[in-house]
Amino acid sequence: MTTVSAEKKSDNTPLLFAALGILMCAIVIWDQQYCWSSKDDYIFGYLVPFLCAFVLKERYHLLRAIFTGTPIEGATDENGQPLDEFSPPKFIRPGKKSPWILDAVFALGTLFSLLLFIAGGIGTAIYGAAAVTTHENTMGFIGAAFGLVWFASAKDFSGNTLDLRSRLRVLMIFVFPICVWFVSGPFTFLVDSQIKTLLLDKVTATVVYLLNLFDFSLVQEGNIIVLPGGDTVGVADACSGIRSMTACVFAGSFLAAIFLHTLKKKVLFVAVSIAFALVLNVLRTSFLTVWSLWHGSKALEYDFFGNPTDSLKFTLGTVHDVAGWTAMIITFIMLLCLIPVFNLKLTKTDEEMGIEFIDDEKN
Repeated sequence: MTTVSAEKKSDNTPLLFAALGILMCAIVIWDQQYCWSSKDDYIFGYLVPFLCAFVLKERYHLLRAIFTGTPIEGATDENGQPLDEFSPPKFIRPGKKSPWILDAVFALGTLFSLLLFIAGGIGTAIYGAAAVTTHENTMGFIGAAFGLVWFASAKDFSGNTLDLRSRLRVLMIFVFPICVWFVSGPFTFLVDSQIKTLLLDKVTATVVYLLNLFDFSLVQEGNIIVLPGGDTVGVADACSGIRSMTACVFAGSFLAAIFLHTLKKKVLFVAVSIAFALVLNVLRTSFLTVWSLWHGSKALEYDFFGNPTDSLKFTLGTVHDVAGWTAMIITFIMLLCLIPVFNLKLTKTDEEMGIEFIDDEKN
């Protein structure tokens, strides 16, 4: 009689899918780093790989519990299923197998995504980084990554088939680590090409309107603000709010993924992040306009003490740059302060209020 060791019984297929996903992710980093290095507005992209790793580390115990078949610590429902932000809808009962149609859909989607990913990678290798190839490469990776996660979750490490609820749970755990690559890559090109012009016009009009409420007598000419006396302030691309909006979408998504525990709160938090970015950008541009009114438009390229950049007395940075970084820091601090508000409980459980139930069977 022979025995088979537990090691031989283990199924390492999920690890093979994970290795393939990491390899594809490395290619995406290679493609997107051109954008990160060539545009100061998107230097935050260098943080994406590390933050993805951090998020996965925080969720590792959940994945380990699913693939090893061990109970997950925390709140559970009447069926012993975990209750958290990664819980599938209740109508998907435990033990239900995945329908074949889902496997077919994921197979077709994965195949198409892999072809798109390969096309984008080949295009980048031949022609260099560009908006089109980055879109193809990143979107192909995102689609293929979800497919890899789906098929990797077909069985656990012991070779036992996972039910539909467990597989959907694994997918939900990977939503942020996969989708964040859209923010660091294609989103930058999309925002630059489609939204920047609209934002420039709206920011300029809003600043002129607000300051004229205080009798500053400003005139808008396109993206130029004409000051009393004829001096002008140009609302350049950097003042459109693209930098702050993109950074806040990224920061808001990361903070929501870590600290918030419902989908509604996550989406709302990202929306608030965008609103904060736009409002702070209008206030920043208003400040720069007022500073130009007081000291002249050329003063924006000096420090707050009027020293030029080549002066030995030059400190910190130009008025324009310091105002931009200050607005970004204030926005980030405001987002951090909002997290406790979003997690605020308006009601307390009976246990938290000290209410104890009497067991009727014992009385």
